[in-house]
Amino acid sequence: MGELFGTDGIRGVVGEGLTSRTAFALGNALSRLKSSPAVVLGRDTRVSSDMLALAVAAGVTSGGGRVLDGGVLPTAAVSYFVRKRGADLGVVVSASHNPARYNGLKVFGGDGRKLPEKQEKRVEKTMGEYVFAGPLSMGRCSPLDGREEYADSLASACPHSLKGKKIALDCANGAAGAVAPALFERLGAKVFSVCTGGGADINEGCGALHPERVRALTLETGADAGFAYDGDADRLVACDEKGNIVDGDKILCVFAAKLEREGKLREKVVVGTAHTNTGAENYLKKLGVRLIRTDIGDKFVSEAMQKSGAALGGEQSGHIILADHAVTGDGILTSVCLAGLLAEKKLSKLADIRLMPQVNACVKVKDKVRVLGDEYLRTVIDRARQGVLRLVVRASGTEPVVRIFAEAENKKAAKAAVERVRAEILAREG
Repeated sequence: MGELFGTDGIRGVVGEGLTSRTAFALGNALSRLKSSPAVVLGRDTRVSSDMLALAVAAGVTSGGGRVLDGGVLPTAAVSYFVRKRGADLGVVVSASHNPARYNGLKVFGGDGRKLPEKQEKRVEKTMGEYVFAGPLSMGRCSPLDGREEYADSLASACPHSLKGKKIALDCANGAAGAVAPALFERLGAKVFSVCTGGGADINEGCGALHPERVRALTLETGADAGFAYDGDADRLVACDEKGNIVDGDKILCVFAAKLEREGKLREKVVVGTAHTNTGAENYLKKLGVRLIRTDIGDKFVSEAMQKSGAALGGEQSGHIILADHAVTGDGILTSVCLAGLLAEKKLSKLADIRLMPQVNACVKVKDKVRVLGDEYLRTVIDRARQGVLRLVVRASGTEPVVRIFAEAENKKAAKAAVERVRAEILAREG
């Protein structure tokens, strides 16, 4: 990763780590990846998203590029339109699951996938050197009215009518609200949705990071399933009819079993990450399926899927890539495909998979590289690994924090390992 791009684009607090100047510089730099590029632009509902999107558009057009502005769109919709419109690039203004004061800039290549690291570095290198096309050669910005087209593509992924089914939706007060409720109604479901569109409360106590809200709505309404997205709708965390949370690991297993039954699980592999639960790996083994693990980040999952030929990959957080339908994680697509399986079995039966106890913690730090490079901390981590199945300590690719993850046969052991590492980091920061 470079200095600006993390595991999921450029991200920061608006007005501090992320400004309109950054957005303009990014847009302008993209006009040097390809001469006069066509760039699809989308955003989530954050208060700052309009300002940053306008700055990106100004940067692209001043450099001679053309902008197709889709307004508020899920991240996966931008990926979809890059490919469908034959565009050269796509930019999403969103900080995904982060709070409203944050925002971000995600970039897609012409194949609809996240920009490779080599190209990210090239963009970073040119962001400080503006280029301006001649006054009659500057690009134009035109609207992209494609929400219905995107919804059509999602609807086609559901093989059964959802008539008679009740679906609870938590759109995280974000981009999913513009698509998901109407889509599920169109498929025949009775929809119970909680979502505002103001953007000042995006991800606040709701969505994929707070599935307790969709759980409460599911139980209150007697829904067959509940679906919770994050701010830009590339994640999905589900809830079954009994109120049990179905995370990305369980969703991955549900789809792996389906694809394997249908003979569509290419190479008999599924791509996960370092956080993928050992219980999920054991479940896949019983299916005769091998799990390939990558670093945390859906771009790494996508790269491993391309190399291995896998049809399925994803993260515990709810980024699921269904290669037969899309080239990037799409929370709404995932929920539609999952809902399509309810005609066969209840979600509680489909997702009846034993997972190992896991504990996660985050520690805010001043310098992630310095903390993780400390030799004594590495010794503490090695000692903490004894007695647990797995322990991962890593720098966040999107926030100034160190993330600690432990998995063990029992939650007490996992929690003890996490607390041991966390206490050492806090002591060194103090």
